[in-house]
Amino acid sequence: MARTLEPTDLRLRRARRLLLAKRASILVVLLVIALAPVLHAMGVLDAEVRGAPWSISIFGLEVLDPLASLSVAAARGWSWKLLFGALPALALVALLGRFFCGWMCPYIPLIAASESARALLKKIGVPLPDLKVPAGTAYVVLAVLVLASAIFGVQLAGLVYPPSLIARSAYKAAVLGGAGAGTLFLLFAFVADVVLGRALWCRALCPGGALFRIVGRFSPVRVVRDPAKCTDCTVCDVVCRFEQSPMTDRTDSACERCARCVSSCPTGALDLVLIGGRKR
Repeated sequence: MARTLEPTDLRLRRARRLLLAKRASILVVLLVIALAPVLHAMGVLDAEVRGAPWSISIFGLEVLDPLASLSVAAARGWSWKLLFGALPALALVALLGRFFCGWMCPYIPLIAASESARALLKKIGVPLPDLKVPAGTAYVVLAVLVLASAIFGVQLAGLVYPPSLIARSAYKAAVLGGAGAGTLFLLFAFVADVVLGRALWCRALCPGGALFRIVGRFSPVRVVRDPAKCTDCTVCDVVCRFEQSPMTDRTDSACERCARCVSSCPTGALDLVLIGGRKR
């Protein structure tokens, strides 16, 4: 019986500049997360740079993850400071769509590791499901967290949001000498990604991803297909982590603009396009 094509079987060969830019972006985020607490412990730039990436202050300019801003607003009340702090990220997401998940989320390396683990387990004969969660579940998770924050007066989204958990775990490890309880949730999410479904948390449950989908719903940056070049090989659908189907032009606000489909297409039939502009 023929073996099912796995994401790890595919090679990302095209759109090299996009891939290099994406990897550089992820590397910068990881370096900030790793170095910020170390510099804080050493007293270097302690007053100039604080936090990352849930909430970061750089030389007095505070930038907030939109989910952080929404959570604090629900728990403590709305303010202009919260809006202005989230405005840069909101503007980028409105323009580029759910790009943060594919270009800046520090959980991305763990998703890649979970895919490799799934492929290895399948190779040695371990049957693994790919759990399909009802559409809209992440919106429910987001709504429940915001409502609970408003009721109890405590922001709760950060307790289940990988970027926040990774940054806080790094800080606790560097400054306090321990990883903290957030590491347990990250381990839970990673194991779920391996044994229950590919990129399960990010794909179907993450409240941050749900918020980015809402804000970036009308993003002009899209994945488009050239039917004349497409051979219906399914490679782009297989490599996608978020159940998009570029091969049949079925992509929506869940697309993270990661360019994996563009880079893996053997005939160059896909591209990231600014609608109304030129290909990029």
